[in-house]
Amino acid sequence: MMLTGPGSHTPAQLIEVYKHAMRQVVSPVAVVTYATGAGRGGVTSTAICSASTTPPALVVCLNSATPARQAVEAAGAFAVNFLTDEQSEIARQFSQSAAREHPFSVGVWTEGSLGAPVLGGTTASFECRVESVSEQGLHTIFIGAVERVETSDGSGLLYRDGFFRRLASE
Repeated sequence: MMLTGPGSHTPAQLIEVYKHAMRQVVSPVAVVTYATGAGRGGVTSTAICSASTTPPALVVCLNSATPARQAVEAAGAFAVNFLTDEQSEIARQFSQSAAREHPFSVGVWTEGSLGAPVLGGTTASFECRVESVSEQGLHTIFIGAVERVETSDGSGLLYRDGFFRRLASE
């Protein structure tokens, strides 16, 4: 599937080619968690990246239709828990398609300093305060000011073309 040049595609074709291309990009897998007065929750996400190192900040993109989107904004804080390749079941627990009743039943969770659940044994977990919120198409972009970081050894869980993947040694 390829576009041949400017003006050679309709907007609908561009969307399909874009989706196909993005499925080929390998992404780290994380669970974004939050806690509100109504309880705690989370969602599996691959749309996360560093926004800045000075000051430390992350970009987190969530589908605007998910309950997590409204909850993160209401909480004013969230945690990003980047999973190891041994934590794929946790990714499934928090996936939108699964919507498990008790997603925190898998893994060792603690309450972070900002209230959001933090998963033990991740490659990295970041506790963030919501600094800004903006809308882009069907998604909401959160900029989170990082206030606390935890790291551990482990190979990161990856996602590509609908499947979880593991890093291979060269």
